Amino acid sequence: MDNQQSSLAHQQEPIVEEQGPLERSQQHEAKGDALGDDGQFSSALGEYKKAVRFDPASPQRLTKLAEGYAAADLPLKALEAYQRAIQAQREQGGAELVDAHIGLGDLCRTFAHSAAAVRSYERAVRSRPRHPFYRWKLAVALAALGLYDQAEKQLLTALELSPGDSFYHFQLADVYLIMRRDDEAIAQLQRAVDLAPRDDYYRLRLGAALLRMERVAEAIPNFERVVEMQPQNSSYRTILRYAYTRNHEEPAIAVDVDMVELGAYDEDFVRRIVLLSQPIGAA
Repeated sequence: MDNQQSSLAHQQEPIVEEQGPLERSQQHEAKGDALGDDGQFSSALGEYKKAVRFDPASPQRLTKLAEGYAAADLPLKALEAYQRAIQAQREQGGAELVDAHIGLGDLCRTFAHSAAAVRSYERAVRSRPRHPFYRWKLAVALAALGLYDQAEKQLLTALELSPGDSFYHFQLADVYLIMRRDDEAIAQLQRAVDLAPRDDYYRLRLGAALLRMERVAEAIPNFERVVEMQPQNSSYRTILRYAYTRNHEEPAIAVDVDMVELGAYDEDFVRRIVLLSQPIGAA
């Protein structure tokens, strides 16, 4: 083959361009996301590590790496990766890295560092003030510090943003119960039940709050409804029997665990609900 033919053949060969680091990083991240969606957290983490290797200064890649560590139950490494992501974002400028602040806040709560969690959630809320779920996370961290008034404000704002969400009514009720504002707690629990009438736990907690206020006659129908919704749940039957006893009624309901086929009985759960049902000031 002469030089002219060789040159022509070379020109006709397809040109394959090498992928750049950014493209390869994106591919590894996408593969990690797919693996994580399938529950293959260890493999997903491996892909996120590769993504960071090709794009080490990317706040987004570092956030993914942190999420991978967290999903793989490696909280200390996740904490470090979140901090690296936030630092990289600050150095590069731009908006706050909300996902990293939320993830960091969640980890701080895991380590019982509520004050640090509050700071992380506050940054997320400042960036996304109309995101009710972030405000709920902030409220939980504030409540852990005993700052119930501030937690209440965050939950009220969440309800302004999402008034039809039973979850935030339920969470606000819990704060009111801690604050001994029982009438307001019952109102919020009733609203949660109205919005989600098939949620047995909301109704169970409403019954417990009514018992706490010695409104036993109002509590019992809620417990009866819960048992109707899940007749095989022997824990619910035990709680209903307890409510009958509080009303000085002869319990007319079977609570023998062996007699309830497929029934789940959780002694700790029953004890917790009974404790929540104790009258204010009871030992």
